[in-house]
Amino acid sequence: LPFRDYRFSLPRKHAIASGKQTHWYKRDERMLKLVLKRIATEGPLMAKDFEHTGKKLGEWKTKPAKRALEYLFMQGDLMVPYRVKFHKVYDLTERVLPAGIDTTVPDPEEYARFLITQYLRANGLGQSAEIAYLLKNTKPLISKTLEDMVSTGELLQVQVGGKLYHALPASLELLSKPLARSKLKILSPFDNLVIQRKRMKALFGFDYLIECYVPESKRQYGYFSLPILWDGKLVARMDCKTERNKSLLHIQHLALEPTVSKTDALFLALHKELKSFLQFNHCNKLQLHRTSPTKVKPELQILLNNI
Repeated sequence: LPFRDYRFSLPRKHAIASGKQTHWYKRDERMLKLVLKRIATEGPLMAKDFEHTGKKLGEWKTKPAKRALEYLFMQGDLMVPYRVKFHKVYDLTERVLPAGIDTTVPDPEEYARFLITQYLRANGLGQSAEIAYLLKNTKPLISKTLEDMVSTGELLQVQVGGKLYHALPASLELLSKPLARSKLKILSPFDNLVIQRKRMKALFGFDYLIECYVPESKRQYGYFSLPILWDGKLVARMDCKTERNKSLLHIQHLALEPTVSKTDALFLALHKELKSFLQFNHCNKLQLHRTSPTKVKPELQILLNNI
């Protein structure tokens, strides 16, 4: 999040600090104080700097100090100014937060308006349950604020597939702009567009699951398939793996949706985007293994030979 929005993180942080909300872990006040004191005294630290502090607990065998670090982060006492490789480095918030940042806590209505407008700017349209997704105890407030914003004309109500959604008036202006069929996006499974599975299925008819959590024998598409967005639709999923020592990207399975008929424009757009995707993954070679349906593999292979 940009620092200009920092103050809108405070309602949740204060709720966790006061005990009104809980984090994933059981609160250990002794450990919280110990960890906070060490960082205050020694400066920025990583979880591994607490190597010998306590016994690992729970299903994920998490160290008590790591739990305390995450709790202190979630309640606003610590921030993460940088990482060392993939390891978070924690420091006191007052040593990280830039001077001049607004730290006033928004009132409930201001907070709800922020959540609503930010969601709708990013997602185009939404319902109260979608806007309140993963935000504990906010749905009643968001529902009430949505009603108020509709009554003042700040929001519009639209029907899609027989369901009522809310949208910003400016968003509807985008409907008059044509979609560029040459543009295609390979999405993360955690992209805002697809993270809410029910919403994705209702709007796009795309039933998606990250199959890394599914036994291998039951996987249909692959370990970590990526949704593909093209021409305003979710049209495929692509399961990839990199072989970094060879700078080789494997497309282990490209599965098209049954609604896809003409593939020439789709594959041209995919070919264009794969060039950037290869660069992002530090690869310069690509190998296609499997497609569904199988009959489209030769057509796509011809294009991929020229990457």
